[in-house]
Amino acid sequence: MMSRLRKILWQLRCKFFHPRPHRVILEPTNRCNLNCPFCMVGMQNKLVEKHGNAAHNLMSRPMGTMDEETFATVRKNLLAFGVNHVLLHFQGEPMLNTLTPSFARRLKEDGMTVGVFTNGQAFNDQNIADLAEAELDLIRFSVDGAAEDSYRQNRVGGTFAKVFENMQKVVAAHQGKHTRIEWQFLALRNNEHEIEQAEKLAAEIGINFFVKKFRETDPELAPENPAYRSQAFTKPCTDIYVQLGIYWNGDVVPCCYDVDGAEIMGNLLESDLQSIWNSEKYRDFRRRVDQYQQHPENDPCICETCLRWS
Repeated sequence: MMSRLRKILWQLRCKFFHPRPHRVILEPTNRCNLNCPFCMVGMQNKLVEKHGNAAHNLMSRPMGTMDEETFATVRKNLLAFGVNHVLLHFQGEPMLNTLTPSFARRLKEDGMTVGVFTNGQAFNDQNIADLAEAELDLIRFSVDGAAEDSYRQNRVGGTFAKVFENMQKVVAAHQGKHTRIEWQFLALRNNEHEIEQAEKLAAEIGINFFVKKFRETDPELAPENPAYRSQAFTKPCTDIYVQLGIYWNGDVVPCCYDVDGAEIMGNLLESDLQSIWNSEKYRDFRRRVDQYQQHPENDPCICETCLRWS
């Protein structure tokens, strides 16, 4: 009851007062070492229908890695805009960028809350030590299976043995730190029977475990247990006032579901974040989202296939 009331109050606040995002999803790279069949979240409905999957290799925007110059510009803009929470991920595996621990450390120095979401396959002794030194707030492993067979179906190109070993190493390296380390287990039909086993393994190595509910696109992937299926919120979306995304090249997008650059609002190497947020293009996007109930025909394209707001 209380969570529902908070949601209603937040929606009213967004409708009348229009807060601006305090959280940013920052992409160290959109390259990945895996090719998971459900990677392109937000485009899944269209991609599954066309290709039979929504794998990373279907991304059409250029691949690249954030460099020091771009990060310096982004960092300056985050501070000026009043951002206080940064998640170092988007599309791609953040630990493939050797600068990610350094990005995390400097954002922490700026007083930010900082997290990294990872598939856990690209860790080595050096970047584990560097992350521990940065002492960020959250490291979340996405591990969708508790055995090799199911894991390899869901995290194509990786091995469960490797990610489990890396989770153990990261937990050990952060003993005495304030970093919360999590194992996120996306419930799917091929792994839901392993949830209890995964929870036991997590307890053995001292990592926080939780099940992420599946937002259904491909019915064949949906778990049989309805408790593991996520229910969508009712539009209009308010997430656009909570966070925005920044690609590796400085492009700004309004939503974490804009994985392929459908609604690029501007670029931080060409304009500052304040100007981009106040631009006519961004304001028009927000109007169309806010007015969904009155004008559903004006819904932005990325919102048409949204798995979170329906």
